[in-house]
Amino acid sequence: MKKKRLSITVNRLKSRTVSYFCKAMQRHNLFCKFYGFSLLFFCLGLLMQPSEHPFYVSVTEIRSDTAKKTFQVSCRMFTDDLQDALYRKYGFKAELARPQGADADGQLAIYLQERLQITVNGRPVELRWVGYEIEEEATWCYFEAAEFPGMGPVEVQNRLLYDYLSGQTNLIHLYRNGARSSSKLDYPDVRVSFP
Repeated sequence: MKKKRLSITVNRLKSRTVSYFCKAMQRHNLFCKFYGFSLLFFCLGLLMQPSEHPFYVSVTEIRSDTAKKTFQVSCRMFTDDLQDALYRKYGFKAELARPQGADADGQLAIYLQERLQITVNGRPVELRWVGYEIEEEATWCYFEAAEFPGMGPVEVQNRLLYDYLSGQTNLIHLYRNGARSSSKLDYPDVRVSFP
């Protein structure tokens, strides 16, 4: 009898334990589902908000070729930063990805020529605006020298996007007859020289 009673008690204990475990798992599943959906909606919310890129960099490439007597300059900046700069400086609401005619070209040319000056052998290089194009999230702006400035030390003064982005970095690459020299300007540095 004692053995039978012990067996019944053990069976009841087992069934209670199994029952408790099943209920706990059901609660756990509800808990996981609730927090899983909450996490999913939180992540979707983050993805749907407009994102800013975490760094602010422009690239200026200067190409000088004595054989062809050419001097070309191209500047690459994040399109949204450039649009913000045009709006803050001139009140010009530009959407550079959409053709806007002479207005966008004129504003871009003025903005860049005010903030990018190049001298060769101590003489300023007169840059003529060629145009711009959009490449993914960036805008490429193009200039060429009105006349070939010759060879010699090059000095670049670059303040692109400095007027409102204190974390701005401007990279400058100089290609002379195929040889490359590079430098980096972190805000507030504006001047670099290439011998």
